[in-house]
Amino acid sequence: MKYLAMKKTNYQLRLFLLACVAVLHAAASLTAHAEAPDDARALIEKVVIAMGTAQHLHELKDVEYVYIYRDGEDGKMDVSVERYMFDGEVSWGEYVLREKHVLPETKGRVAQGYNGSETWMTVDGASVTDAQGLKMADFLRKTNYYWFAMMFKLLDPGIHYSYEGTRLVEGTQYALVKMTFDQGVGDVSDTYLLYINPDTYLVDRFLFTVMDFGMTDPLLMEVSYEEVDGLKLPTYRRFTPADWQGQVKGGAWTEEISINVRFNNGISRAMFDSPKEID
Repeated sequence: MKYLAMKKTNYQLRLFLLACVAVLHAAASLTAHAEAPDDARALIEKVVIAMGTAQHLHELKDVEYVYIYRDGEDGKMDVSVERYMFDGEVSWGEYVLREKHVLPETKGRVAQGYNGSETWMTVDGASVTDAQGLKMADFLRKTNYYWFAMMFKLLDPGIHYSYEGTRLVEGTQYALVKMTFDQGVGDVSDTYLLYINPDTYLVDRFLFTVMDFGMTDPLLMEVSYEEVDGLKLPTYRRFTPADWQGQVKGGAWTEEISINVRFNNGISRAMFDSPKEID
């Protein structure tokens, strides 16, 4: 009787273990399906929904905020009042502090604008014609807009996605989606590797190149969000040199901070056009 009882117990244990294996196998199959390469776009769609949708962003028409750029190496800052209209992706900025990238040796009130086809810059209303200064102005007008609106633009035409597996970072198993662009989408064709949080579907971090300045080695951007008018906004970002495995290279972190974000300000499109030079 004791032998039969032990045999029965062993049989029940085997059934239990087999059931556990089946459950684990089914869960693994579901996970593999959910994270299959064909579902890279589906993950991106969830990101845009989690952000509050591109449609809602456009319904808010325009935005104004204060943008603080603090360099990680020397602590120098550029601080600007930024204004954008989402229809046409036009961009304007006026600098209240210029220590790093925007004519740091020049006195006067500096404004920049991009009207969808042309970038301009003025000092006390007088047009700047210096090619290097205008190149930086063009980069900043387009880049500042893109960083603000990037997560809402992930489904724009001309973008390609590929699922790159998962990566564990500080206890979170992120889904990785590589993002590349068709030629002619943007001024240059950068590469992004997005880390998508499996619980929130927000992009907590991403790797990216800056081909506009010949940077093929990636930077790692970490992002924190704030909710404003039903949208998740990347109001705190910081970046540093890294490799494609997401390992930082020991460089200092540069910070990008957005404060006092206000939508639907009734901004006129005319302000994005180059003003007439003061006599």
